[in-house]
Amino acid sequence: MEPYRFEDALTGKTVACTYPGLRAWVVEDAPASAGDRAAAGGGADADAAGAHGAGAGAGGEGAGAPAACTALFFPGCSLVNYALPLVRSVYDLLAQAGRVDGMSLLCCGKILSFEPDGQRVRAEFERQMCDHVVRAGVRRIVAACPNCVAALRSALARDARTADVQVDTLPQELANMGYRIDEGVLRRMVAAEAPVAPEDVAVCVHDSCPDRSTGEFADGTRALLPGGVLVETAHVRNRSFCCGSLVRAAGKLEAADKQARRHGEEAEAAGAAAVVTACVSCAFQLSTAQRAVPVFHYLELLYDWRVDWAHADQYMKLRFLFDAEPPAEAGNRAFVGLEGACGAEDAGAGVGLRDAGAGSQGTADAAAGAMSGVDADAEGAALAPAGDEGGASGSAPAERDGADG
Repeated sequence: MEPYRFEDALTGKTVACTYPGLRAWVVEDAPASAGDRAAAGGGADADAAGAHGAGAGAGGEGAGAPAACTALFFPGCSLVNYALPLVRSVYDLLAQAGRVDGMSLLCCGKILSFEPDGQRVRAEFERQMCDHVVRAGVRRIVAACPNCVAALRSALARDARTADVQVDTLPQELANMGYRIDEGVLRRMVAAEAPVAPEDVAVCVHDSCPDRSTGEFADGTRALLPGGVLVETAHVRNRSFCCGSLVRAAGKLEAADKQARRHGEEAEAAGAAAVVTACVSCAFQLSTAQRAVPVFHYLELLYDWRVDWAHADQYMKLRFLFDAEPPAEAGNRAFVGLEGACGAEDAGAGVGLRDAGAGSQGTADAAAGAMSGVDADAEGAALAPAGDEGGASGSAPAERDGADG
């Protein structure tokens, strides 16, 4: 399978990633045209290339020079690491709808706080982030991760040049566009992993820590769910408690897993057969540290595509920065500086290359029609991860009648 190639709108670099068997490297390419960029989605059907909207790199800029980008998709490290096909598919969906015109694989910087000399390293990274946001002309960011939303808003607000840059949440963006999780898909996916009949499936939502103050991810996730399946637990929204991932990042593994088990117990007490969350880190922690109920990221349900959370710790653990690479003695995180780095596909060649080993997940089977309101006669209406063999090659679904935008 061909690697996924992403034009990073903030650095002007082309980043190539393989999935599965995950590796990543930086290549010195001129920004691709819109059609080339859509076709380079890791095995995507070339016939569908013209269906995707323009992203970063359009406009004839030279190699390594970021093109103008007013609206940026920011998936965040966790989505990049654990569900790379979804990154491509979501970006293509947003770009086709004219919601974004570029994307970036960069880290938001939060994880740097847990590295040696973290406060200084993070402050320098955030200064670089603001510089590059200004240089690219970004006025709006659509972020997939609750931690990224909080970190970006905080960093951008402290710089007068970027204080008015708008940071929106991905689930609200998708809900405003008219997308909804298909009820039949949700019931089938949950029933396949929980001891319950499809017609009896109910789910609860875990609300992540960074979203407590605004509830934007909480609102967006619930808006995407079909009616009649949601039950609420005792601790939701601003009363939610941590899944344990933040505690795990601090190295307190036993306490982290205890937090996760509490969530499983609360879900069972509420009569939920599964937990749905908008945070990839929460999905990983709750999937691996408790066994009471299965856990789904909402994008898995929207795209009818399952992440192999049981083996996700073997996936690549890359954090893309601008140029600073923190010392490697803390944990197993690998950092790649995109600026000034030019890797090669051969192992060990190039500063930008990190070989993270092979993941255990094989190619997932993609199913069609994972969204309510899809026109069954519309060509390419299936919502499936880009580059997923046997699926729809990342084609975008039809929007629901009356959808915004």
